Amino acid sequence: MKRILSTVNLRSHMIEEMHQKHPELEYQFKKSSEVTDDDREWSEIFITYGGNVTKKDVEAFRNLKWIMVMSAGLDDLPLADLTHVHITNAKGIHKIQMAEYTVGLLLSYYKNFNQLRIDQNEAYWRKNAKTEEMHGKSVHLLGTGSIGSHLAEVMRIFGTEVVGYNTTGHKVEGFDRTYAIGELKQHISDADIVINILPSTAETRGMLEVDIFEEMKKSAVFVNIGRGDIMNDETISKVLEKSLIRHMILDVFNQEPLPADHVFYTYDNLTITPHASSKTEGYLERGFDIFAYNLQHIEDFQSMKNIIDNDRGY
Repeated sequence: MKRILSTVNLRSHMIEEMHQKHPELEYQFKKSSEVTDDDREWSEIFITYGGNVTKKDVEAFRNLKWIMVMSAGLDDLPLADLTHVHITNAKGIHKIQMAEYTVGLLLSYYKNFNQLRIDQNEAYWRKNAKTEEMHGKSVHLLGTGSIGSHLAEVMRIFGTEVVGYNTTGHKVEGFDRTYAIGELKQHISDADIVINILPSTAETRGMLEVDIFEEMKKSAVFVNIGRGDIMNDETISKVLEKSLIRHMILDVFNQEPLPADHVFYTYDNLTITPHASSKTEGYLERGFDIFAYNLQHIEDFQSMKNIIDNDRGY
């Protein structure tokens, strides 16, 4: 495999590294909107963020052998139509920035930093400006993979109890306890903070319904940095309108970008961020490191990192 088409704008030092180690490679970058069927037919390796391979494109990719998805999410790929193509992703590159982002949002909420900044702008000295501690709280993480495990490690520094949920309930280092995701409703009432990191799969889409939030503490805070389709918009609105929990912090949504007239902007008990939890300078560097490693093992696909099972979707 020698011909690489990329809709990810790799940095010059990355392209130079590829050519130094694999001088026979041909590489071209094109914006997604500029990719033609001739480009697709030419390519043997495709580097993408995952949103520009549609079902109708598959036939044009007639020589495609390997797709490197420079993100963890695969929900936009027509996996059922790509069973003849090797797929790898960038799982694991998000753990640092997403853990920092989540902790930052939680600290901002519990320490009331937004209000304190407003006070500063208004030259107002708030007497007895008490804030809240995370210490002693019970944090429940939906997902115990690389992001969840790293976040668990970070959250424990603050003196929290960390409980994880995964497919089978198997133990994972760094968690105080783990449960099967099917047991969520039985244990979620113990949580002070619930953080979703689950991918979008047939099993997780729409998984969180109103009855799950009804089992939570009224004082609970819910954070979603996983996928927006873990619950539908109607569920979110009902939870917020009924104040079933204290606050929601959402970085991902079913509709993105969120329209300016969306009802979500009217809720005081919701913090909205624009799908920004993973976006730092380190993102592309870490993703390319995985691609470069896999390119070195191109003759033995099974030795690559982050191989995707098309049937499972991860």
